[in-house]
Amino acid sequence: MPNRFTVHKGFSFFLLGITVMDMKILLKLLLLGLTLVVVFISPSYIGIVAYYMIFPLLFFLVFLYYIVSYWVSEKDVQKVRKEGYALSLFCGKVPPSGDDDLIRGRLVINEDEVKLYQRLQKGRKKQTPCEEVWSLDVSEIRSLGVGKVLGIRKGLILYLDEGSVSFLSGKAVKQKEEIIEALGWDEVPLIPQIVEVSGDASEAPSFTKMDQGEQPKS
Repeated sequence: MPNRFTVHKGFSFFLLGITVMDMKILLKLLLLGLTLVVVFISPSYIGIVAYYMIFPLLFFLVFLYYIVSYWVSEKDVQKVRKEGYALSLFCGKVPPSGDDDLIRGRLVINEDEVKLYQRLQKGRKKQTPCEEVWSLDVSEIRSLGVGKVLGIRKGLILYLDEGSVSFLSGKAVKQKEEIIEALGWDEVPLIPQIVEVSGDASEAPSFTKMDQGEQPKS
């Protein structure tokens, strides 16, 4: 059965014979066409009202393209996941380098694990609309926080023994307490502090003794 894109419960583009890939191509063409109109056509030629109506239409088409390309609902996750979960939120996983694209999907949280489900772009079916692309055992999480994760944009930060994992999500900032509860924590553990010692200081007798488990003499 072909892929289909549903706007709401009562209507599906499948009824028109339009698949998800068809929708993406159609939206790209519409966005390109309307952009060309804005750039090259004079408002006086098509009318001032019609010209300025193009801008909200462009915003709507961009939003629709985003939904078609990235959106993963709770119902999508429930179709591919047998286990229950305490909390979920839509977010974008920030790549470690910060140069690659965000991995957008639905983050699912419970007391044992945290998993990220991403919308399938190819081979998407009604029964398998998304797939697991990342997971982490809660036992590996040392603490969490909310704050700036990509430029000025805020989200969720999970602190590990080495480094951290960040997710862009304004909703996570508002739901910090719910996330703590979903992880099964009574309170947020302290963020681990890593002290790096380099150069001549790392060769000092007091430091080498401490590194070997000995206490320096006072």
